[in-house]
Amino acid sequence: MDVTRPEADPFVTPSSTGDQQDEQLLASVQSILLGQERKRIQDLELRLVTLQQQFLTQVETLQVQTSDLERELQTTRQALQEAETRAHDLEIEVNKLRYRARSDSEGLLARLMPVFGDLIGRRIRDNREEMAEALGPVMGDAIRVQIRQSRDEMVEALTPVIGETVQRAVSSFFRELQRNVDARLRVTLGADNVGRAIWARLRGVSPSELAVRESLAFAVREVFVIQHGSGLLLERWHLTGAELADSDLISGMLTAVRDFVRDSFDPMGESAGDLNEIQYGDLRIFVQNGSAVYVAVVMSGIEPPGFHAQLTQLVSDLHVQHDHAFRAYAGDPADVPPIQPRLQQFVGELGGETAVPRPLSPGQKAFLAITALLTIIFLGMACFYLQFTIALYPIAFPSATPTHTATPTVTPTHTPTPTATPTHTPTP
Repeated sequence: MDVTRPEADPFVTPSSTGDQQDEQLLASVQSILLGQERKRIQDLELRLVTLQQQFLTQVETLQVQTSDLERELQTTRQALQEAETRAHDLEIEVNKLRYRARSDSEGLLARLMPVFGDLIGRRIRDNREEMAEALGPVMGDAIRVQIRQSRDEMVEALTPVIGETVQRAVSSFFRELQRNVDARLRVTLGADNVGRAIWARLRGVSPSELAVRESLAFAVREVFVIQHGSGLLLERWHLTGAELADSDLISGMLTAVRDFVRDSFDPMGESAGDLNEIQYGDLRIFVQNGSAVYVAVVMSGIEPPGFHAQLTQLVSDLHVQHDHAFRAYAGDPADVPPIQPRLQQFVGELGGETAVPRPLSPGQKAFLAITALLTIIFLGMACFYLQFTIALYPIAFPSATPTHTATPTVTPTHTPTPTATPTHTPTP
């Protein structure tokens, strides 16, 4: 690069001339070294100006959009206020209509109640049975719903009735049992039952127990599977040909009786037990409790040995197989698990079972041994006596031998016999 030196100023001193030259030289060096940086700075300044212009443009756009949104928001607020006002007006109108309808219905009911009461009273007086048949299903549903919703009130209302009913049923059952036992014991004194009574005594069964067992034949009438708490009936087995009652009503009443007994005799929940048996007439209800459901068996007669163990096993099997379904059941028949075959199996096992006698006591074993020994001695003595009698019989009673002897015979002869003849005798 050619550097043109300036001409020397004649009025400038040599020292000042040197300084100027240095400054010019320094400026030349700076222009050489900082030329690119200056260019970059100019480019950056140009870009900064461009960005500032874009920023200002976007700010103006945002301001315009914000103004539009504020106007829309204001419009929406006004519409919302108008809607709230209309809703308030509609609510006032609805309240007015509701009050008017209530007033009209109350007035209508007040006018119709005497008429309905008179009509129902006349219908009951004219045909009581028809009214009972018409109201029977409704009353059953009403009682079932009332038991589910207000169980405590139902228990309180039914407490005196159920208590008296249970007391009468138990008293009647025991009186009937006493009559049956007495009659059966009188019958067992006959000659045709003596042998059976002796055989029962030898096998460990007293004649009175045998009489009671024969007079009360065992039979399962119905089996109910009922959910805890709600009292909903899950499944029912009944004897073929038996007259069926309302299953839901039976399960609800049975649950109410259980709650009544628990609340009456164990209000603090201190006892771990529960109602296990109910008796009425010649029927008994055995109740076996489980965690989710309980099983009620309606039966007559004396249950066979092992009945309670089989009933406990039935409840355990049902819970093992269907515990989740039992707890989730809400009244839909489609959700009931298939437990009918298990109930039929349980009843079949009870019906085909034979009673196993109790083991003999030591006294009975001794009596049986002594009787057997005396029988053997008696048979030995009888054999000896029979043999001795047969041996001495020819000597004591010798047999007869035939001999020729004359025997007198009677022959008829003619002999005169006196006969009466009439004679005349004078009378004074």
